[in-house]
Amino acid sequence: MFGLWCVLAAWRPNAWLLLVPACLPWLNFSPWTGWLIFEEFDILLLGALAGGYARLACAPSSGPDTPKSKVLYLPVTLLLLLGASGLWALYRGVMDAGGFAFDWFAGYTNALNSVRVFKSLGFALLFAPLLVSAQAPTPARAGALLAWGMVLGLLPVSLAVVWERAAFPGMFDFSSSYRTVALFWEMHVGGAAIDAYLALASPFVVWALMRARQLGAWAGAGILAMLVGYACLTTFSRGVYGAVTASLLLLGVLLWLQKHRVCALASGMTVPHRRRLDRWRHTASLMLMLALLAEVAGVLGAGSFMTKRLAHVERDLDSRLTHWQNGLDLLQQPTDWLLGIGLGRFPAHYASQVPRGEFPGSVKPGEGFVTLLGPASRRSLAGLYALTQRVANPPAAPPWVSLQVRALAPTDLSVSLCERHLLYDGRCQTAFVRILPTAQAWQTLLLPLRGPPLGAGKWYAPRLHLFSLAAVNAGGVIDIDKLSLVGGKGAPALLNGDFSQGLAHWFPAAQSHFVPWHIDNLFLETLVERGVTGLLLWLMWVSYALWHLVWGGARMQTHAPFLAASLLAVLLVGLVSSVMDVPRVAFLMQLLTLVSTPTMTKRI
Repeated sequence: MFGLWCVLAAWRPNAWLLLVPACLPWLNFSPWTGWLIFEEFDILLLGALAGGYARLACAPSSGPDTPKSKVLYLPVTLLLLLGASGLWALYRGVMDAGGFAFDWFAGYTNALNSVRVFKSLGFALLFAPLLVSAQAPTPARAGALLAWGMVLGLLPVSLAVVWERAAFPGMFDFSSSYRTVALFWEMHVGGAAIDAYLALASPFVVWALMRARQLGAWAGAGILAMLVGYACLTTFSRGVYGAVTASLLLLGVLLWLQKHRVCALASGMTVPHRRRLDRWRHTASLMLMLALLAEVAGVLGAGSFMTKRLAHVERDLDSRLTHWQNGLDLLQQPTDWLLGIGLGRFPAHYASQVPRGEFPGSVKPGEGFVTLLGPASRRSLAGLYALTQRVANPPAAPPWVSLQVRALAPTDLSVSLCERHLLYDGRCQTAFVRILPTAQAWQTLLLPLRGPPLGAGKWYAPRLHLFSLAAVNAGGVIDIDKLSLVGGKGAPALLNGDFSQGLAHWFPAAQSHFVPWHIDNLFLETLVERGVTGLLLWLMWVSYALWHLVWGGARMQTHAPFLAASLLAVLLVGLVSSVMDVPRVAFLMQLLTLVSTPTMTKRI
């Protein structure tokens, strides 16, 4: 895969502007690989960088007739300072975790989590020279490639949402407390990955509608708009609703201003053609607006899950304020305020230092076995954290689970096979057993899973199935080995059941309780992990980019309004959600900020 991306980037120098945003929403297979720190999307980025830099290195040197350039020191200085701040926060995070130690299957409390959080900024800065090279000859074409990439990325997300809703709660069931996650597997511990992504990408649907010159192309963009609207609505996220609405309003204002600034350029179009073009476009736009309003009314109508969420706004705000204060309390020293506690260290610090802020469970790989732990003290959190694996073909007959266990203290173990996409269980077959210490350390168990038959779903919306193990009592600790799931024919349905490959193919997942992993605020997470220095540098960079798009030299560029609306939307979502702890989405945010920043060189 790396070689393919590398060759493509070297052959078509600007193809990465299309491929990267188009592949970003789906190029992650963590539930099947067990990777948390690394993902397949990283391979795409590394291949694009290798091919892009190889092409730059082999490019002919400039001749005497090539226009000269001068460096624009403000954006270059900002990026260098931001990179230095990020590297220092990375170092502090690794040292705080006890020093660097490599593990393919490291988790959120390991030193490699600092690397995971740093990836978005690191990759964005590495793409900066390639972006300058792409924008230098034809900035309009580079912007169009990026916009098409954003539109193409929205398509798999929207289709995944439609499949998820059809397979599990139902396409038109808006009363169940089921919130869409699509293919953002990072949400196995909660968070707002899909919220931030939809906020960033939604304005580009308007770009696709405006770009369409024929009715057929416009109809395709209109269908995408309906699908994206459905995806936004079924997140049942107040942050998404507010951010997307505000960004579209800003987009309308900026497009209106831009239209009046360039009205003289439109005078070359003949009046009859303009009237014919405007007639079908105005009619189609009106029909689309009515369809979107009907979609909103249908999802948010009486009995909707969203009405219940809106009724609890005051209670949720109080708990959010308490959570933010607990996060700020982690900054205990002046150096913490200045430089932060280190990238990726929020989960570990919150769980260990905040009263009642513990994880609902954890998993530790051993030598050929795995250790499951329940919550340290809170009984209410028991069973909300499990070690899971995807089961492609669950046994048709009532399944049995064979495993070896050992425990130093009485521990309750839950074993289940459920219809489940990521966060919510459908029908389940389960078994519960209490493990007591014995003279013989390891005990062999054969457990029948009891419950209703699991369904495969409809042909157009097949259901995923998930096998899970959880310690369901506070303070529970249990070692597990030689695990297999068998049905009537006795064929094992689990991979790496002896854990000889560590946690390969196993994926931890939480339910209901996600507080220790996220501070739920983009600005506070930057402050806590990077300090005042990192926060101010990042705010200066984003503010500079927005100024350039709205009032600066980019205000007349075709893509400026859409970029400005995109950045505003993610900042609004960031008021109530974390973003930096999702590398894929954080990279997209920082790439769009980089695109919006004045080019680092200028022809003279």
